[in-house]
Amino acid sequence: MKSRNAAATKQQILDAAEHHFAIYGFAGTSLRGIIKDAKVNIAAVAYHFGNKEELLNAVIERFAVPVVDAQLRKLDEVQASHDLKLMLEAFYLPPLTLIKSKGKSARTLPLFLGRLQTEPEPIFSIVDKHFAHCRRRFIDAFRLCMPSATESDLQWNFEFMLSLIVCFLTRQNEIRKRYADPQDWTPEEAAERMIRFCEFGMHKD
Repeated sequence: MKSRNAAATKQQILDAAEHHFAIYGFAGTSLRGIIKDAKVNIAAVAYHFGNKEELLNAVIERFAVPVVDAQLRKLDEVQASHDLKLMLEAFYLPPLTLIKSKGKSARTLPLFLGRLQTEPEPIFSIVDKHFAHCRRRFIDAFRLCMPSATESDLQWNFEFMLSLIVCFLTRQNEIRKRYADPQDWTPEEAAERMIRFCEFGMHKD
């Protein structure tokens, strides 16, 4: 019972922290606000996570670990093909699938991920350490498809590719309203749109 209660408490804290970091950013988030929303005391936060920086790290890790693992597994399966489309699919489908699987409970997760891209140092480095290996692996894979591309081209290709999913996740509701598109998105539909766009911009030899 105690272990189940401890696990539930951790999830309550992580959920509340994700919401606050998404809305207010790291600097604007207070542990007091998280504690109030999570309905726990300061001792629980200190026991499970330590300080605010470590709590942010835990929220990032909750998303990053399963997504990066899935991305790299898929990349391992397709890298030898030198097929850019399959590599892009390996990048986009895991995060889209995870977020969509959470349903309404994932409303703040896309905002949180978008906010992470605008955080200043030293917070950005905390974020980046969770994704740096994945970024390097995909850039290495793209080099196989585009052997004449410069390192700068490969790096910027990745950054623009990343920007697409951040924009989609943080703005897709408003964009659909703007164009009177009533359909809800699916991971496959969203990935296909981004892949088509990337294939035109990332020139293959």
